[in-house]
Amino acid sequence: MPSKTFLFLRVLLFVILFCTSVFARELQKGLPYLNALRNHTGLIALHSNRVLNKAATSHAKYLIRHQQTGHYERKGQKYYTGYSPSQRVLKAGYSSSIVMENISTNTDSDKASIDTLFAAIYHRFVFLNFDKDEIGIGFASTKKRKHVKKTRVYDLGASTLEKLCKKKYRLKNGTYYIKGVCRDAAHMIPQSIFEKEKSSIALHNSKMVLYPYEGQKEVSPAFYNESPDPLPKYDVSGFPVSIQFNPALVKDVKLKSFRLYDNDGNEIKKTKILQAKNDPNHIFTRYEFALMPLARLEYESTYTTVFEASVDGVPIRKEWQFHTQTFKEKVYRISKNSTTLEVSAGESIILYMAPNHRKDLLKNYRLRGEAKATFLDQNTLKIHFPKSRYASKISLSFGDKRRVVFNVKALL
Repeated sequence: MPSKTFLFLRVLLFVILFCTSVFARELQKGLPYLNALRNHTGLIALHSNRVLNKAATSHAKYLIRHQQTGHYERKGQKYYTGYSPSQRVLKAGYSSSIVMENISTNTDSDKASIDTLFAAIYHRFVFLNFDKDEIGIGFASTKKRKHVKKTRVYDLGASTLEKLCKKKYRLKNGTYYIKGVCRDAAHMIPQSIFEKEKSSIALHNSKMVLYPYEGQKEVSPAFYNESPDPLPKYDVSGFPVSIQFNPALVKDVKLKSFRLYDNDGNEIKKTKILQAKNDPNHIFTRYEFALMPLARLEYESTYTTVFEASVDGVPIRKEWQFHTQTFKEKVYRISKNSTTLEVSAGESIILYMAPNHRKDLLKNYRLRGEAKATFLDQNTLKIHFPKSRYASKISLSFGDKRRVVFNVKALL
């Protein structure tokens, strides 16, 4: 008959394996969603890499422990595994130092995390990179009352370069070599082989990537902020529209025009076109272009984008549409300081407080009456009115003196 100690160890081992399995499944829930977005744009799927998972998780734990949000760590602090993403992946056991990293903070789900990063133009380009084919995803959280409660880290690498760093090359006269890209900083790789393998993944991807992709639905209408910030004078603006060209398949792009049209076919004039020559943070490459609407887009609308350019001397014109977020609840667009709405008990509505200026965000509100309000974004709330046999009046006021009054009709 097994001893109690033996039974205890078997149960403990089962619990550890079960928790590890559950954690792994939770950790990778976002990858199918991310790959679906990539596939719609014509990019190959990213596959999960165990070592990159380890590096991403270690950084997520560091950020939670020290209540930080950036890509860098300070040596000597708890959970330190490397100053930069490159150092951390090498420490975890990855062979190549050429990686890219995305981070999101305090998002409620993997989908929300990825959507938030796609709304931020620089971080979008990381996820839509042409020459990466593997990824590690890390997650950490705390139940304590902290500013940073949840952190998700995404580390992207290239399997071709990781394999290159594991090979040995005999040095030959007349051959150029590069070093400093592998765990062994002195490891020499022939430059011609390095460049070939660096672009080999990109050759499996499409020539041109659009985002939002053609026909995409449920696109967020807003962009808020990003670090670094592509629109430093704006706290709220419209969702960026971007186009990228594959540097393995395209040599030269000359932009002619980039336009956006609303649901009624009217051109949205207030936009800023970002490209390498005017990007304030010098992150765009000469193959990347973004149309930044300077005001929020509207909910439940169809937008048309028209892009014209000369690509390797050949004129191209690309036109496509996307559709912004819709709701099953009725949406009320509020632009006045004082508004009265007629609603019914038991009903839920969407209240969109249209920004009056480029820094117009809802920071707080005061609700008087029996109702529940939840922020959907920094200009939008979902409000639920409980069932009641009696009519009532509920008011919702904001710090900038805007006020909405709800006349709630009783249930019959």
